[in-house]
Amino acid sequence: MSSILIWNCRGARKKQTGHYLRSLVGINEVCFVGLVETMVMDMSRMEVDRLIGSEWEFFHFPANGRSGGLIALWKRDVSKFEVLGNMKQVLIGSLIFPNMQRWIIVVVYASKGYHSRCLLWNTISPLNSLDLPVIVGGDFNCCLNQSEKKGGRRYNFSVGAQEMSEFMVDSDLHDLGFLGPKYTWSNNKSGHSKIWVRLDRILMNSEGLRRAPLAMVKQLVRLTSDHCPLLLNLFAEIPRPGNRWIRFEEIWMTYPITWSLGGWFGRTGPRRIMECLMRW
Repeated sequence: MSSILIWNCRGARKKQTGHYLRSLVGINEVCFVGLVETMVMDMSRMEVDRLIGSEWEFFHFPANGRSGGLIALWKRDVSKFEVLGNMKQVLIGSLIFPNMQRWIIVVVYASKGYHSRCLLWNTISPLNSLDLPVIVGGDFNCCLNQSEKKGGRRYNFSVGAQEMSEFMVDSDLHDLGFLGPKYTWSNNKSGHSKIWVRLDRILMNSEGLRRAPLAMVKQLVRLTSDHCPLLLNLFAEIPRPGNRWIRFEEIWMTYPITWSLGGWFGRTGPRRIMECLMRW
């Protein structure tokens, strides 16, 4: 198990959140989960069991009313996590993987205001001095170029975007790119009012890239939240050429929004279904 899942779930107590989370964890052999915008002020052991299962340990940073909130979850029999610092925008910890490698994990839920994000950058930047691999992932509430936004007002390379770009360079953090949908967030409106933005991403420092040169990020299907979950596989295998099966999960059919997606009919095949899912 060497996969990490980070997701702005928009409410950890929603039944649908638990359904989708357990499905993703089971399919992808995840050993660590970071959830942001949990909208939960306190989290009990019983609630965590319902959310993801009894074999998971957790650390919860409370929401302010129904705003914010972060949870770190790790599978106790294959990994160990120690919290090193936390505040409303970030949760920092040390994760030991099954292969005994130690990584610094930073789960981010950045403020929408760039002034407040300065505190976030200043909190994360000192990690660059550690001789350890660092992963920084979550909802940065900021996009960095025109290609990361579609719809709405014309893109502007704002002060906030400039500061985030400078922070990444100064902190030796590199965007891993992604497979999957191009944008991670949508306002769920229709027509000319619809907006898509890449607000969520996973970054890694040079030491992390050295240890996991095949690391791969997948932006997964957006269900139960307006944000895509991000899946990081640190030690991904090189895919073999040839045709691959598309796996259908029954959990998808528990969400009414998926009922409107195209199905197999006549000449419509799996490729068309995948195109529909990617656009959605």
